[in-house]
Amino acid sequence: MPLTIRRLLHSPTLHRSRPHILSGGPRLDDPVRGIHIAESADLAGLIEGGELILCSGLALTDSVEHSSSFLADLRRSGACGVVFSFLSDDTVAKSALRAAAAPMDFPVILLDDRARFIEIIGAYNESSRSASAATGPVAVAEFLSSPVAEQLSAVDLLLTAAELLNTPLVLEDELSVVLFQRGLGIEQMYQYSELSRRARGPEAGGFELAGEQWVQNPVFVDGRRAGRLLCPLRREPAGFAVVLDQLSRILGGKLAGNPEQLQLLRQELLADVIGEMRSNQNLTEKVAALRLRLFGVDGYSELVPAVLCIPEGPAGGSDPASLVRRLRGAFGKLPVPVIVRRGADQESDAIGMMFFVPGSGQAEAVLRKAYQLVAAECGPSRWSMGVADSCGTLKQASVEGLQDAYRVARGALSTATRQPRYYRAHDLGFRWILQSLVAAPEGAAFVQDQLGQLAQEPELLEFVEAYLESTGNIAELSRMIHLSRPSIYARIRRLQEGFGLDMENADTRTSLHLALTLYRLAGA
Repeated sequence: MPLTIRRLLHSPTLHRSRPHILSGGPRLDDPVRGIHIAESADLAGLIEGGELILCSGLALTDSVEHSSSFLADLRRSGACGVVFSFLSDDTVAKSALRAAAAPMDFPVILLDDRARFIEIIGAYNESSRSASAATGPVAVAEFLSSPVAEQLSAVDLLLTAAELLNTPLVLEDELSVVLFQRGLGIEQMYQYSELSRRARGPEAGGFELAGEQWVQNPVFVDGRRAGRLLCPLRREPAGFAVVLDQLSRILGGKLAGNPEQLQLLRQELLADVIGEMRSNQNLTEKVAALRLRLFGVDGYSELVPAVLCIPEGPAGGSDPASLVRRLRGAFGKLPVPVIVRRGADQESDAIGMMFFVPGSGQAEAVLRKAYQLVAAECGPSRWSMGVADSCGTLKQASVEGLQDAYRVARGALSTATRQPRYYRAHDLGFRWILQSLVAAPEGAAFVQDQLGQLAQEPELLEFVEAYLESTGNIAELSRMIHLSRPSIYARIRRLQEGFGLDMENADTRTSLHLALTLYRLAGA
């Protein structure tokens, strides 16, 4: 079993320094292929990829933007994560680091107490040698008693326990819907989903799966049974029973006061399936559908991809991670399963949504209700919702479908007056076609040729846009922009004399309209 960041955090050296996991929980399971000390984020040629970076934070300032750039550069370098051990208690710089790390999926660890890097390297070497041996109930018991277990989220606690247990681990709710699983093979997943609920009922002590005896332990949250943990008894039955009971009690404590975390956990793992369909060419349609079925998503006839697009900046609304959590909760009111997933990289301004519609003719009613729920969560901030055509396969929906929905949502953002509804491709008109030119050299050249220096004068550019929207009707334009007719005519003369634009010419108006649309699409 390869050494991971999560397992390295269990070493006594890092325990003593009280590590705080600032970001990148799921990626704590990425393998650590080496360790490197650096104070600069420019690691080109210095690392091969997969190394854990040790840093004392000398290059950081009290600027969140600077810390964000530093972490982004480390991520692009190929590092698997970074551990900060500050030389002094610079609370302002640490605060900026926390804020910068919060939205990232890149592992960032901050040590509370200063640690010697040579000792961390020694711990890495020791952990590398013992990584394959330190598994089983004893390893899990040691982890559950460690300071790291106290600060981990419920999902990270389960991920770590499953890794150390080195055997399948499943969490179900009281309706026998799987909320979490790690370690099940394809055949086990198929058989598990086929088991009758009676075999895993609340009173059942265990059951047999694929020739193995499984045991279960209830999870109580705020004094009420909320689910159960299950795993096979491969060896050391007494040890497995003890750690399963201990894990159940700690998990219940983490969920206290917030039991809905269980369903959010299920949503997170469902979103992982869509993410893997987009990035992993080896994940087959059959396996992906089996994983979804295991988590209770089954019996659908239509897959409808949609994307919520919220541009970055002051007008963009709330934190995307928080919005994803709220939407997952709100969509529980819909009559169909919905997977909500935050976009990454070039689509960081997007939130993907996959609707699993059971019958034909039901999609529009579901989408109208979903739009109302989105509007309630997003409020008056600048956003748009794009919907792609229904897809027949998970792969098509996860890749082409979500890409098309993203293009629709981006295009809708560029319209001068957006309607209170979701958009489809045909609603965008020529904007749908123009999007292919946004990133092309020909598109940039056309914008420069048509707008030129006009783009440097936002007020005049907005005037041209309003003129085109009013189709040259001076009375309507005057009402739109609250400008007197003499002032409007003066601006039209300036466009003619200063920029050579004949606003009475149909070709000129058409070219300006196309160029302005491209300009807005590029900055949508």
